[in-house]
Amino acid sequence: MEQFAAQIRQQQQQAEQQQQQQQSSAALAAVEQHELQQQHSTIVVVDEDNDELPAIEATIIDIPMPAAPAHSCPADTAPAPAPSTALSSSSLSSSSSSCYDTDSSTTSSTCCARHGEHIYMEKAQQQQQQQKSQQQQQQEQHQQKAKYACNADAEVSYLKSEYRLHWPFFMLAISIIEVAIFAYDSATVPGTEATRELIPHMPIASDSVFIYRPDRRLQVWRFLSYMFLHANWFHLGFNVIIQLFYGIPLEVMHGSARIGIIYCAGVFAGSLGTSVVDSEVYLVGASGGVYAMLAAHLANITLNYRQMRYAVAQLLSVLIFVSCDLGYALYSQYLDAEEVTKPTPLEHTWPNIDPPPVSYVAHMTGALAGFTIGLLVLKNFEHRAYENLIWWLALGVYSAFTVFAIVFNLINTMTGQLVEERSEVVAQQLLYDLGVS
Repeated sequence: MEQFAAQIRQQQQQAEQQQQQQQSSAALAAVEQHELQQQHSTIVVVDEDNDELPAIEATIIDIPMPAAPAHSCPADTAPAPAPSTALSSSSLSSSSSSCYDTDSSTTSSTCCARHGEHIYMEKAQQQQQQQKSQQQQQQEQHQQKAKYACNADAEVSYLKSEYRLHWPFFMLAISIIEVAIFAYDSATVPGTEATRELIPHMPIASDSVFIYRPDRRLQVWRFLSYMFLHANWFHLGFNVIIQLFYGIPLEVMHGSARIGIIYCAGVFAGSLGTSVVDSEVYLVGASGGVYAMLAAHLANITLNYRQMRYAVAQLLSVLIFVSCDLGYALYSQYLDAEEVTKPTPLEHTWPNIDPPPVSYVAHMTGALAGFTIGLLVLKNFEHRAYENLIWWLALGVYSAFTVFAIVFNLINTMTGQLVEERSEVVAQQLLYDLGVS
């Protein structure tokens, strides 16, 4: 803001210097014109009776004398005048370089006067035009100053509104809700005693209305509500701590609405990605939203790198955490899968005794959603031309992924229903053919 105010003051000083230079040049032009008007020359005319006529004063405005007409110098074309028409000695001495007769001298003086008047009128018109142009320039300068002042006030108010700090209502509220729902489920889950004897670390009901189940994809709220359930207290505490640590700084700077959109978009993308890649997996946890917060930091650095003091430190912390957590997710998904035993599923509990493997797909798709949506909704404190291309590219990537996943789920759901109906028809026909009622 201080640099912006200094630029405005410098522009105002330059405008004042230009105005002073224009005023000084206009004053010099007026002085020169006044001096030109004070220059005079005297033309003496003699009649045929050798009587000296009164001197005719004509104003000469700094122009060369026009060439005399062909008949103004009779010495070249006519014989010498008679003695009775000769000029007196005084008149000869004053006009020795001219050979004007009565008609030619009168014509020359008249032409000179008319030419001078014409030049004077042109000079007056030019002066008026210069004055008008100066007035217009002054008006434009005043308008520019007023415009700069208005723009400065608008920029200051805009910067104040953009850099205004916000209370982190969303991150606090969503964390409290997740803890409360998990505590409620852990105390009221059906078959609690049997569940805790076999699975003490996982009080989750598989038929909960919040859990994402691949066989109930038409219940669309499950694509978001699964974030309120967690596998165990460690899973819950880890997600809550990370989302508060990375989400609150973003929400303080960008506001609750923007952070809420990014968080929910990450959760939704996590369930969509899992439904496409791991189509038979149950899903719980807010890892998609947590990774959306992490990726939103990358989007914030991309948009506002010049305005951030510790951009490099934030980038390194995000990359280190993502590398460690994603490596653990891949390890638990593939390398440690042999250690997971799968007994007969309980009626209302998670089908595995050991903790279920971490879904790396939900992490990756949540991060993708957080980065793309972050580029779309986060504040951009310094707009640059190429960022418009980034904005449209992010919108296209997220839209294409979302549309593809939704269409895939619709087709997969309808295909599964048709196969089930067809298998039932085939089984009934087979029983009928065998004579079994």
